[in-house]
Amino acid sequence: MRLTTHSDLAFRTLIFLGVAGERGATIPEISSAFGASEHHLRKVAFELVKLELIRATRGRNGGLALNISPAQVTIGELLRKLEPEFAESECLGAGQKGCVIFGACGLQRVFNESLGALFGVLDRYTLADVLDSSQGVAARLGIEPRPPLM
Repeated sequence: MRLTTHSDLAFRTLIFLGVAGERGATIPEISSAFGASEHHLRKVAFELVKLELIRATRGRNGGLALNISPAQVTIGELLRKLEPEFAESECLGAGQKGCVIFGACGLQRVFNESLGALFGVLDRYTLADVLDSSQGVAARLGIEPRPPLM
C-alpha cells in the first residue's frame, strides 16, 4: 500500500496530537519532529480541521489538538476521509471508458476483493490502538506523553 505524502503526514500529525494530548502542539513543533515542511503541514492541518478531526486555536497560546476521541475513529475511516479517491482506477470502475476490457476480465473482482480485505483490517483498528504504544512514540518525538485515554 502506498499513501500520498499528504495522507502520511496527516496520520503522523494525528498520532503526534494523540500523544501530546490536551496540551496539543504547534505546526512548527510537528514539522520539526517529522522533518516536514511547515508549508505542507499547514495544508494538512487545514484539511484535518475541515474534516473536524483536529481543532486549531489562534493566538499566543494557540496550536492544534485532536477534536475526536481516538477510540471512536478507525484507521479505515481516517484513510477514506484522507484519500477519497483511494480506490479509483479503471479496474475498480472509476474510468470505465478508458479500459476496453472493463467488466470482461477478472482483475476488477480481484482488486475489489483485495481492497475489501484491506479496509476490513483497517476498520478493526482505531487511532487509540495506534496510540497504545505512545510512550515509545513520545520518546522518539521528544514530547511528554499524553494522559491515559478516557
